[in-house]
Amino acid sequence: MNKLMIRTVLGVTGVAVAATAVFSVGAGAGAGAVTVHAATASTTTTTLAPPAQGVGPHPIFMYVDTVAGGNYKPVSDCDMTNLFQPGQTVVFRMYGVNVAAGGINLTSATVANAWIKIPGVKAQTLYFGNHGTNSYWTDGWTVPTNYPVGIVNFVVHVVTKPVPATATTKAVPAESGTFSQAGLAPPSRLTIVKA
Repeated sequence: MNKLMIRTVLGVTGVAVAATAVFSVGAGAGAGAVTVHAATASTTTTTLAPPAQGVGPHPIFMYVDTVAGGNYKPVSDCDMTNLFQPGQTVVFRMYGVNVAAGGINLTSATVANAWIKIPGVKAQTLYFGNHGTNSYWTDGWTVPTNYPVGIVNFVVHVVTKPVPATATTKAVPAESGTFSQAGLAPPSRLTIVKA
């Protein structure tokens, strides 16, 4: 991300994008004169890793996060967090769209199955419902007291219902999508920590 640098001297403002060039504005030798010095910028090349969502077309887009459930101190219910201790409840939240069907929302009317797989735990169904002024998919998991400390590589799966053809659109078959934390930075992933 480019950073903006602003420097004001004698009522003159020099503004430049840091990645392009940086200008230094200072008082010159004569009264009211302004001298401008252009700094040289070197160019570096950075090889980017593949996108977090993977490469190739994606028929389904999902947003997934975790929040605190139950009486969880030091935060309250529904506070976003990825750090949990044994005995605390992780609430998984998901919403998204079926891109292949023109961007229709993933709701109980458009999804055949939605579930989460947590390592060492039987697959759990996600449920679609109201939460405040919005509706989305959720499921809670109370971390067992003997669950291993460390990153929990959970996976969310969604299978949509087929969309029938209309007078103006083609039929869209059932699609499936998967969310995984794999490849995300460790501080961003669901992690079980010692009590």
